Amino acid sequence: MKILLVDDIVEDRRLLRYVVERQGHEGLEAENGREGYRVATSTRPDLIISDALMPVMDGFQFLRRVRADEMLKRICFIFYSATYKGDQDVKLAYSLGADGYIFKPIEPKAFWHQVESVLRIEGSVSAAAPLLIKEEEDYLNRYCEIVATKLAEKIREVEQAKARIEKSEALIRKILETVDEGFIIVGRDYRILSANRAFWMSAGMSEGAVVGQHCYEISHRCPRPCFEGNEECAIKQTFEDGLSHSVSHTHIHDDDSKCFVEIKSYPIFDEGGKVVSVIKTITDISERKKLEEQLRHAQKLEALGTMAGCVAHDFNNILLVIRGFGEMLAEDLAEDDLKKSYVSDILTAAERAAHLIQSLLIFSRKQQTAELQSININELVKGLKKMVRPLIGAEITIKINLFPQKILVRGDHGQLEQVMMNFVTNARDAMPDGGLLTIGTTEIAIDAEFINRHGFGKPGRYALITVSDTGAGMDEKTRAKIFEPFFTTKETGRGTGLGLAIVYGIVQQHLGYINCDSEKFRGTTMMVYLPLTKEERLGKNDTLP
Repeated sequence: MKILLVDDIVEDRRLLRYVVERQGHEGLEAENGREGYRVATSTRPDLIISDALMPVMDGFQFLRRVRADEMLKRICFIFYSATYKGDQDVKLAYSLGADGYIFKPIEPKAFWHQVESVLRIEGSVSAAAPLLIKEEEDYLNRYCEIVATKLAEKIREVEQAKARIEKSEALIRKILETVDEGFIIVGRDYRILSANRAFWMSAGMSEGAVVGQHCYEISHRCPRPCFEGNEECAIKQTFEDGLSHSVSHTHIHDDDSKCFVEIKSYPIFDEGGKVVSVIKTITDISERKKLEEQLRHAQKLEALGTMAGCVAHDFNNILLVIRGFGEMLAEDLAEDDLKKSYVSDILTAAERAAHLIQSLLIFSRKQQTAELQSININELVKGLKKMVRPLIGAEITIKINLFPQKILVRGDHGQLEQVMMNFVTNARDAMPDGGLLTIGTTEIAIDAEFINRHGFGKPGRYALITVSDTGAGMDEKTRAKIFEPFFTTKETGRGTGLGLAIVYGIVQQHLGYINCDSEKFRGTTMMVYLPLTKEERLGKNDTLP
């Protein structure tokens, strides 16, 4: 028996054909009523099983045309529908001449039982001509009423689906707008299709100004793709291999400022598996880079300090022998002996070497601990002003800005004075033609935000001492090395390169922090943070760590 299966859903047709052929019958296929009618006229099937809702020509129109055709009107016709299940639907189908009506979904075995039941009743072929609607107008009215009802149901379903999609889109957009990471979607032509708030705000532009632009024009401020230069492009790699990639770049803002960013790219595929666009996330890692650099610098200084301590210790043992035998020689020689002056020069040089060793030990934090005292930073600065006035000369103006209240820290007065003197001396050397030297004190709270921004510190209250000059300043490369031992920008013979290295060690011993803010031709500001104390007096057993 030839059975024509008409359904616009391929999977449903294939399943029906499988069931039919399992029963030993021949299955024919058509995807809508118009094609079904063409196949029916050319093959004359023994049975037609048709869906009701189909494009081009639905099942009701198909049945009506079959029953109106003299060659086809006696073919058994069964509806198999998941959409038209109402009483009016079934009534219309039978009034048009349907021999059976089966509802989807149904198990294949049960489906075939129902088909056989219809065939038994009809004797495999319709016994009589179908009962057609007497008046064309009645048919059209009933048909339009049913179709309109189904159409209204479909419209409601579409509207509900649309509302769900819009709700999901709104939720996704809200999530994307609230994340801190910049987020864009880039097409194969590298134009930005969509961007979240974090991206276009970081770019200093409006959303409308970003969308439609090439990603490299916005991020790199260049007219050609970045991968045509030396830049590694994660988006290009994703388009080529369909995988996610991550690279680090330097982005330039509208104000020409730079920031380090981490770029990650994720592919978006079409139904054929082709990458049609790429999701690009941009994370500002400038702070992370800064912290990493500070960590490397601290580790470098720690390694140098360890080395300096070892060298100083061994050299000190050698120096003890030189000084010991030198003093013995000096005692054995007469006052008028010329050799005694030579020995005196040896002892003088040994004394200078001893001071150098002490400096190295201070930097390496291996010198003997000193007794602490409660120090009012304001008084320390006042006393310093009298000392440095003759030192810096009349061309430099001193300005003192003191905190109105007493600022107490615990520490070694001499060492903290040494820190200040070093700052003042460096400021003087940076202003050979004169300038302004400003020394200030204040209190400051170091919190998590401060630590994240500066990369150092421990939460608490601190005294902040600042020494600023209007001198030549330093570039970033120089500023990064100023605390390294033996590094100096001064002429040969004018500095050992240990001054700021010693300062660094002293501040560390006082559980404090030191920072430098400088820019070429715009001066330098040295900042020292020391933990505050409320104690007016400290015990004799209190020592530096």
